[in-house]
Amino acid sequence: MQLFKKFVYWLVLPVVALLILLIFFGRQWVFSYLSPPDIFILADAPSAPDFNDKYFWLAHPDKSDTSDLVPIGVDTSGDIINKAVDVFFVHSTGFVGPGGLNSSMEIKNSEAQSIEYMLSSMASIFNGCCNIYALHHREAQLQSFMPEKFDSGTQALDLAYQDVEAAFDYYLTHFNQGRPFIVVGHSQGTTHALRLLEQMVDNTELYKQLVAAYLVGYWIPKDKFSRGFEQIIPCIDAGQTGCIVSYDTYGQDGQLDANVPHWYKTGWESSQLEEGSIKPTLCVNPLSWTDKLDMVNKSAHVGAMPVEFKRTPMNMLLANNPGFIFEKLPALTSELTWAQCMPDGRLEIMQQTDNAFSNHLEQPNKSYHVLDFSLFYGNIRQNTIHRVNQLMLTNSASQSE
Repeated sequence: MQLFKKFVYWLVLPVVALLILLIFFGRQWVFSYLSPPDIFILADAPSAPDFNDKYFWLAHPDKSDTSDLVPIGVDTSGDIINKAVDVFFVHSTGFVGPGGLNSSMEIKNSEAQSIEYMLSSMASIFNGCCNIYALHHREAQLQSFMPEKFDSGTQALDLAYQDVEAAFDYYLTHFNQGRPFIVVGHSQGTTHALRLLEQMVDNTELYKQLVAAYLVGYWIPKDKFSRGFEQIIPCIDAGQTGCIVSYDTYGQDGQLDANVPHWYKTGWESSQLEEGSIKPTLCVNPLSWTDKLDMVNKSAHVGAMPVEFKRTPMNMLLANNPGFIFEKLPALTSELTWAQCMPDGRLEIMQQTDNAFSNHLEQPNKSYHVLDFSLFYGNIRQNTIHRVNQLMLTNSASQSE
């Protein structure tokens, strides 16, 4: 009995102590455990992807992948059958640590499950119009965007961008064959895709191939169009081409407080101004496809797609991929919300309660960041088909002249 008591004592005491530590210091401990190094060391970075290997293409016309799925009940009669346009897709941040400043891109890691979510809720939107090419890259760790990590974080973002540019080069050389293309990004993917457009597409011959760019969820400063782009402008019409669609979704009375780094030709800058406010951001309303500040009624909302997140906090702590693969996508929910671009650049929507979208408003700023695409799934799907058809009509008319 005495031996049993000792066993229980030495077994239970550490567990109780651990629980006490987690209760009082849990958040700080988790944050510290997941934090990347304070200094970026290139020699410690993972090996670069080889885009000759299909593993580094998360979605590709020659692969069967989650981006091929269509939500239950979606009318595909208007889909473009013989797809003559491509989508170059750059996914958002899935790598939250632990580890270095950049992802090693291994399938065993927890970010692989996040990428599965991104292919289902974001990339699949574009399979009605286009061939989808989604690259795997050494994405920067989530904390790279924090102001206190500005130096090391932007170096990690530079490394990630190198992969995006290399993938685009490979795509152009081996896959594109002169076809028009759409560039798509979300969050970190948007900052890389925006830089890609500025460095490789704007004011070049490639601009003629650009249908549009859907660069969502990264608070694009309006001054990018005066300080960076020469040809590319914001989209202000549903059929316009050669332009950028961007918005950042918030609940009613949300707060634009995204202090994140932005790349300019002069170097990286914070989106926070000296007095503490955030630079005004671009907002193109996905219910009207204009930048007007008018509220657009929910009758214009084609449908949102609820997608269940399969990566748990424990998966993130253990850097473990639970391995769930989507085999089907749920039906869209139509007329879910109205939408309105606000003067500061937020896209404000109706507060969601007691539904599949309501549990993502727990942050004080009321951001719907992870649902930016899925909330407007049906509208974006229809619009991409419309823009591609408009481009084909324009090209056909010019060839007949």
